[in-house]
Amino acid sequence: MRKQILAAGAAMGLAFTGLAPVAVAELPLTLNAGAARWYFGSDRELSNMNTPFAGLEWAFSDMWAAELSYAQDDANNEEIPGSTEVVLANLGMRMYGGSYINSGGTLRPYAVLGAGYFSENPNVFGGEKTEDTTVNAGLGVRWMFTPRFGASLDGRTVYNVDKSNNDTIAYLGLNYFFGTVQAAAPAAPTACPDEDGDGVCDDVDACLGTPPNTRVDATGCPLPVAQVASIKLKVNFAFDSYVVTEQFFGDLAELAEFLKRFDQVDVTIEGHTDSVGSEEYNQALSERRARAVADMLVNTHGIAASRLNAVGYGESRPVASNDTDEGRAQNRRVMATLEVEYTD
Repeated sequence: MRKQILAAGAAMGLAFTGLAPVAVAELPLTLNAGAARWYFGSDRELSNMNTPFAGLEWAFSDMWAAELSYAQDDANNEEIPGSTEVVLANLGMRMYGGSYINSGGTLRPYAVLGAGYFSENPNVFGGEKTEDTTVNAGLGVRWMFTPRFGASLDGRTVYNVDKSNNDTIAYLGLNYFFGTVQAAAPAAPTACPDEDGDGVCDDVDACLGTPPNTRVDATGCPLPVAQVASIKLKVNFAFDSYVVTEQFFGDLAELAEFLKRFDQVDVTIEGHTDSVGSEEYNQALSERRARAVADMLVNTHGIAASRLNAVGYGESRPVASNDTDEGRAQNRRVMATLEVEYTD
């Protein structure tokens, strides 16, 4: 009988490991096979024995798995000559603990709890076969020395519910896992000399000795530093006028030079008025003021009209009180503001 179990286990192992021409999909299934040491209770009158076993284990998660195991062999009788065939089939659950990983593999403890079928069939004249229900519990440990191959050792107490007695079994087995395994992590890159600490190896660093915290490119040379250029234009107007006076010609020339330097930048020119007069009139006046400034930039300084957006806001955006002459004078204005980020 022992030969039958060993042969069956070997055949299953060959099929699942690919040594036999049997196609098997990757499932969270583990094949367990090996030897068990059976310590019988004193009331059984059977000698302790070694027996082969085989089993399957289905993983529901990294922590929980269901198991099915089967062991069958002949035990010597202690009181009379001959032997008794003993069978134990278990169905239960395993709960795995955390992993301990070292260079040799992964070590994981587990607890097991289950129920089973137990039978005794004496191989002597007049012997009567008995069949009982059992429950079992135990602790063990599994060592996976590769992602698929491992070994396990556990000890269990087997309680016979029908006869109210106990046996003890120790299982030592080899395991093969059919499920998907994670690819090995890539090896960490070997550190290279980097004298200036800029993250570029010295053998390819074209700019050794860069100061700390300097941003560098792939060759170790400093990246251009971003800078900001800005300009603000303000042109004030006389009451009810949209004529640009000479005192603001220099400011317009500076804005024109800025636009020529940064020739991809557009600008919005905003026209404003005080609150004297109707809203409709002031709206139109603010638009004429914005257009007057834009026309000077185009006609006097050669700025493309497509880069200028002249907008009037009428009296809706005062910057000072319209209750005083000084405040109204500040509100009669054209504004333009630009800010550009660039690198040398």
